[in-house]
Amino acid sequence: MSDASTALHRTSADEHRRGAHAPRRAHSHLLLLLLILGLAAGGCGGGGGTDGGAADSSAVDTTASAEKPKKKKKKPKRASVTVAEATRSQLVLPIHAEGTVRALRETDIRPEIAGRVAKIDVDEGERVRKGQVLLRLDARDYELALEEARSNILQALSTLALEQDVEGESGDRSLLDMEGDLDARLDALRRGEYRAEIAAARTGVAAAEAAEHRAHLNLERCELKAPFDGVVTGLTLAPGEWVSGGQTLFRLVDDINLEAQVNVLESDLGDLETDRPALLAFPALGETLQVKVDVISPSLDTESRSCPTLLRLDNRSGRVKPGMFTRAAIAGEILSERLLVPREAILTRDGRPLVFKVEDNITQWLYVELGDRNEQFVEIERVLQGGKLEPGDKVVVTNHLTLTHGAQVKIKRTLRPQSAWRLDDGSAP
Repeated sequence: MSDASTALHRTSADEHRRGAHAPRRAHSHLLLLLLILGLAAGGCGGGGGTDGGAADSSAVDTTASAEKPKKKKKKPKRASVTVAEATRSQLVLPIHAEGTVRALRETDIRPEIAGRVAKIDVDEGERVRKGQVLLRLDARDYELALEEARSNILQALSTLALEQDVEGESGDRSLLDMEGDLDARLDALRRGEYRAEIAAARTGVAAAEAAEHRAHLNLERCELKAPFDGVVTGLTLAPGEWVSGGQTLFRLVDDINLEAQVNVLESDLGDLETDRPALLAFPALGETLQVKVDVISPSLDTESRSCPTLLRLDNRSGRVKPGMFTRAAIAGEILSERLLVPREAILTRDGRPLVFKVEDNITQWLYVELGDRNEQFVEIERVLQGGKLEPGDKVVVTNHLTLTHGAQVKIKRTLRPQSAWRLDDGSAP
């Protein structure tokens, strides 16, 4: 092939290729043109339609706002509080002491005579009454001794009946009851007094009667009876066992009439008196009982420098047990006519004590000066700032840690606290 034909052939091939790609290129140009026109139209339409769109949006918003109800302003939430009334009354300053409870009466049950246990009439832990039979010993030997004593009496009386000198006055009393020395008794015998008494002694009547009384007594001792009301404890005995006279068989404890022995420090004795009211707290039970001071020891414990003091209590519930630990608060000094509020009413702000007084459901803080106090109440000596505090005024005792002056509150409950102490006249200080 010649160079000219070769060049022509290449030219034709190139044109053919260009011709084949031309539709594609035209199509791409068309798409690009349409995209540019669309963007231009959107820009113009957005610019031209901005006012219209804003107007339409404004119209919609206005309609919507007109349809929505106006929101009411919420009232500030009021705190719910408990209040208590300030009172003018007595303030008891207690004496504190600790100790243990013990039974007022407890005793070992011991037989006075030896014998074999025939029957046990009670069980461990059983409550018994005074005079109730607890245990019986085999009485057969003592019954025989009684029969023997009665036989000896009959024999002695028969001997006495044969005596011819039993006549005479014996006087109003026994020869052994005469006062004075031996000579006085001999003189009485020489005068013929007490002849019947001497005859009874000589013939064995007196000895036989004494033996009969002893046999009666031993027979009665075969039954062991309760000396007081109480509970049986420590009973391990079994029927058939032999016991000796004086042997401890078990114990009887009066668990109703108890007493707490507490040790009052020497420094507190100046305000300690009998019959003063006292509170006995039992941590194991979570209970506190009202009692009185019954006995104050006349002497002190030299080691602890304390005075043993007894407070008796009635334990009919049976919850308090002998040996329990107890804390006592004894009424010591009694201060009269003091303005008092509960301890819970006292707050401290910036190192200064204050109370919140409530009037017309509005709080008012009062900075105060405190006086004496006990576990329940604090004395308000005077108000330093904020207003007045009078008996009957209400002070906040709960939910007041974050309260402020002038806050609106809702009174949930009003307390009228009573003192735990009861005086002799029955009043509560």
